[in-house]
Amino acid sequence: MDAITGRKWMLPVLALILGLAAGLLYAWVLNPVQWIDGEPHQLRGDLREDYLRMAIDSYSVNRDPDLAIRRYGELGEFAQQTLDAVAAAPQEVSPTAIQGFRALIEIDQEVGGETSTEPTRPTLVSTASRWIIPVCGSTLLLGLLLAAVLFLRSRNRESTASVQPAAAPEMEKQGSGTMQSYKAPPEVAADDSLATFRTIYTLGEDKYDDSFSIESPTGDFLGECGVGIGDLMGVGEPNKVSAFEVWLFDKNDIQTVTKVLMSSYAYHDEESRTRLSAKGDPLVAEPGGVISLQTASLEVEARIVDMIYGESALPAQSFFERLTIELRAWSRDAAS
Repeated sequence: MDAITGRKWMLPVLALILGLAAGLLYAWVLNPVQWIDGEPHQLRGDLREDYLRMAIDSYSVNRDPDLAIRRYGELGEFAQQTLDAVAAAPQEVSPTAIQGFRALIEIDQEVGGETSTEPTRPTLVSTASRWIIPVCGSTLLLGLLLAAVLFLRSRNRESTASVQPAAAPEMEKQGSGTMQSYKAPPEVAADDSLATFRTIYTLGEDKYDDSFSIESPTGDFLGECGVGIGDLMGVGEPNKVSAFEVWLFDKNDIQTVTKVLMSSYAYHDEESRTRLSAKGDPLVAEPGGVISLQTASLEVEARIVDMIYGESALPAQSFFERLTIELRAWSRDAAS
């Protein structure tokens, strides 16, 4: 009996050994793994330079910054080294195109962090992998599902106490801008202002546009005021805002009054100032500066509480990192 039992155990072990040997023979000898679809960072140095020359030439024609940055990143750790080599030996590439490409990369690294230089892995294709990967993936998925079922069953057996979250303090949000922008409750002060609002813009709020309703003490709608993005400069993300529109709408007036609040660089650029003057009176932004807007029956005073310019490869004081504006509204009848 012991001899028979021993033979029964030997057969599965022998089958396992033969199966492993056959699998290794097929995968390593008969049908070895083949690597295809290599990446640009795997090329020789001279071929990497040719690749980057073509990317620079393409960007000078199609002006697609996202495509150019992605192609540069595909060179991985050799990206900067290759760009320097191309700049030293441009060959058929225009030096102006190289400078424009380099400026794009520097701006992207300044405002969006370092360009990703993590190379992607080449695709592994073989007959064996076509079967091994699905089978292993299915087995892993079944195991995870089984573990999830067991976990849920054990959780259902336990008594759980429901915890009610504490009520969050209420704050009335206004406009479609940042969550930092809010409507302060109408001030109870010695003056006769209808309400005071405050809006805050920070770099990265590409859809910043705050608006506030102006109401009478009895709750009647009188008009609206607000602040939105007026102009941009540069390329890449996030958007660099160089001007804001401060506006006032009066239901008793036929037009909306707008003032354009510009950065120092944009205001002193004649072309920008002339172009934006079509939207409203151009003004240069200064800390503590006050802007007055008047309509038939309303008056709004917009005061710059604080402001910070952004820093990048763009000219100094050309776009805003942060801007806080306080808006105070009056009825002109009461003010007079």
